[in-house]
Amino acid sequence: MKQEKMDMEKVLAMLAQPKEAPPPLENVEKKRLEIPYITKEKKVERRPVRLIMPKGSTCPMPLIFVPHYEMGEDAMELRAYLQKGWAVASAVEFDNKYNTQLTDDDLVFNNAALYTLRNLPEIDRKRIAVVGGSAGGYMSLMLNALQLGICCSIANCPITNVYFNFYRYFVEANQLNQKAIEEMSKANGQVEDKKDRQPLDVMKSVMGLPLPFLAGLSGLFLPILQNFPNSNDMTRWEAFSPVALAETFCNPIVISHFTSDVLVPVDQVSKRFTYAEPGDSLPVNFSSRLPEDIIGKLGCSLEERLPEGETRIECIPALEANEDGILPYAADKRFNLNIYDEGPVEGYGSHRIQPGTGRIDDTPYLEEMLSNTAAKTNVLTVEKLRLLLERYQGKSVQLPTHEGVDDEVYGSLNIYRKEVFEELSEWKKDNGADAWRAVGKELLNTQVDATYQEELQNLMEQF
Repeated sequence: MKQEKMDMEKVLAMLAQPKEAPPPLENVEKKRLEIPYITKEKKVERRPVRLIMPKGSTCPMPLIFVPHYEMGEDAMELRAYLQKGWAVASAVEFDNKYNTQLTDDDLVFNNAALYTLRNLPEIDRKRIAVVGGSAGGYMSLMLNALQLGICCSIANCPITNVYFNFYRYFVEANQLNQKAIEEMSKANGQVEDKKDRQPLDVMKSVMGLPLPFLAGLSGLFLPILQNFPNSNDMTRWEAFSPVALAETFCNPIVISHFTSDVLVPVDQVSKRFTYAEPGDSLPVNFSSRLPEDIIGKLGCSLEERLPEGETRIECIPALEANEDGILPYAADKRFNLNIYDEGPVEGYGSHRIQPGTGRIDDTPYLEEMLSNTAAKTNVLTVEKLRLLLERYQGKSVQLPTHEGVDDEVYGSLNIYRKEVFEELSEWKKDNGADAWRAVGKELLNTQVDATYQEELQNLMEQF
């Protein structure tokens, strides 16, 4: 193995660098919302969401929703959004256990949060954008797939293939780390009890692994596999993988990714820009590519699953770590994929090789999409309608229905039916009865069971 270790003193010095705190937020109103939802254990839980609104903005105002992770008040993106007169909402009091719930309770919570926010009188429900990164990027794509009425979405370094990223890639990559741990143990004799080790020693030992950041983060996500008890149930893997839900994407999406990403390999977004070999810090046989034995939708990149005529993809030279830029996009394409070329995957990297301090300004894209509103940006596909009808019937795989718990809480059939009815009613109002009937008839003409036809006929009559 050709190995280039990170300079530990340099890494620790970078981490210890004090960040210059921006001034406190001014002229804003803050609200704490307790979002109720029903968990997989059929219990009602509440998680907080912080809503920050600029004072003086006309209500109802646009909203930027940041799913999964918290956007701190020191984030430059937050301040840029507020300066535009947009409200910003994100979860607060984030706990690492939510990473283990990414495909179950956390998915339900983020849908519940969006449902609550879009029904607030202060928020313009036709001008809501979702912006997330990493696991939050995954959540942005899942919200796009599951909901109708979001204006646009931005996903940075998103997981698009749960089966590949967690079940195949993380497990195989960790075998490399485990082998290194065994070799270090043999070289040093019996390693001391972990309980007696100091944090600095632990960090140094982790940084000595071939894939240090992956080793540190994978443990936070691998419990996700418990939501897939049958590893051969590809239908379930597909239900929670955005790449397999591409036909249900209904609003414009911009995705940004780095070729060097070792945590979320770029191959699942586009196979065209993955380097044939890893960087010098990894064994030559290390692969971050989608295995050829994965067939069907999960064997495809997201680029391959998106409609070619509506997709722009571009490989862009990576910005310097402290360099600012503007988010590239083509307004006439529904799907924009920006692949930043930062070289091959290196073991010491994370989502990119260099810890970036620069910012890619996404406000021009958001401003244009929000001005269009969801009335113009949303497309109702047959596959999307089918997915909504599953939820209306209480048969959703991604958002399970819990009856007999609390009919007024997200996760109940009552709330799901309200949600679906509201979203389809608004789309029909924006696009006309003829457009609604055309999509409905197209679904009725496909091979669907009798219950789909009955529910769809009922909805068409109600509208």
